[in-house]
Amino acid sequence: MTLDRKQQIPYAVATGFLGVAVLVLTAAPAFAKGAMDITVPTHPVRAGRPVHVNGKGDDDAARFLRACVQERGGDHGAWHTVECGKVMTSGAGARVEADVRAAHGGVLQLRGVLYGLSDRDDPRPEELRSSPVTSVPVR
Repeated sequence: MTLDRKQQIPYAVATGFLGVAVLVLTAAPAFAKGAMDITVPTHPVRAGRPVHVNGKGDDDAARFLRACVQERGGDHGAWHTVECGKVMTSGAGARVEADVRAAHGGVLQLRGVLYGLSDRDDPRPEELRSSPVTSVPVR
């Protein structure tokens, strides 16, 4: 079966669009996929009582990963690392568990941070991701 000239034009246009789409998609940069999340109780806690925090994260941008929990009092100030989990290989998922004690009333802010390491004993891990900040009211 042969096509006449009028029928060949739409096929040629469609083939051209398909070729351009393939080139654009293969030339696009690859983005690392990953996330870091923590779970924290949302109810107010008493000062001096522990707040149990669970965190998990993964990212394909590093060979090894380590998840940590950080805290700070109020809305400003420096973040302080409370606890870090074991170093895990990328793809296995890094986990952390911590009990954070709020020293005084106010607001305790918590976040999870995922670090990337080039090897298991990397002395300078790179911060890859952090979870959204979670505020816990402290009475």
